[in-house]
Amino acid sequence: MRRKASLTSLGLGLAAIFVAFGSPPAMAQSGDASDCDVLLKASVSDPHQMSGITGSATLCIDHSHATVSEWAENLQPGHAYTTWFAYIDDPAQCGHYPGGIPGVCADADAVLPAVSPPVVFGRMNGAIAGARGRMHMTGEFRDLRFSHGSTVWIIMFEHGPASTADNRFLARQLLTPQLPPLGAPGLGAPADGNVGHGVALAAFNIP
Repeated sequence: MRRKASLTSLGLGLAAIFVAFGSPPAMAQSGDASDCDVLLKASVSDPHQMSGITGSATLCIDHSHATVSEWAENLQPGHAYTTWFAYIDDPAQCGHYPGGIPGVCADADAVLPAVSPPVVFGRMNGAIAGARGRMHMTGEFRDLRFSHGSTVWIIMFEHGPASTADNRFLARQLLTPQLPPLGAPGLGAPADGNVGHGVALAAFNIP
């Protein structure tokens, strides 16, 4: 039987790509929609209870087409944010490394084992929060296949005040996680340091 994915901080010196959970994420509730074979709904929150970000998210799976919509509020006006789509095909494969807990997915599962980590992630969207501190992020993914019992995380990163003087740095804020340990320089320029950090999460368990 597959275990539900949960998040934890392993203290490996790698800035967390996934915000730490103290318990497994709640099962997303199914809903009805004419254009979705499966419609899942989840809350958006910061398990650390530090950022104050709240909101809601939906994952619509329609044959070979998946879309995500995420609404969030209480963001820092003028700060850059990105969202990341993370797919965990089999959460039972997480945590099989020194210091890990088998079946418990954490930040290190995005890079360990290096030959084939269980967490696969990619950029979903990026934007600068407006004066009201609200944001709507969307993502569209074609030809992905979701296994029964798999998990999807939508991770929101904050990147600090959006640069108004350096367009190259702004591009890094909106297009990369800004975490060199994940793979420099493509996923983070060493000159920037570990700028990106997780501030909110939505979790979907695929039925």
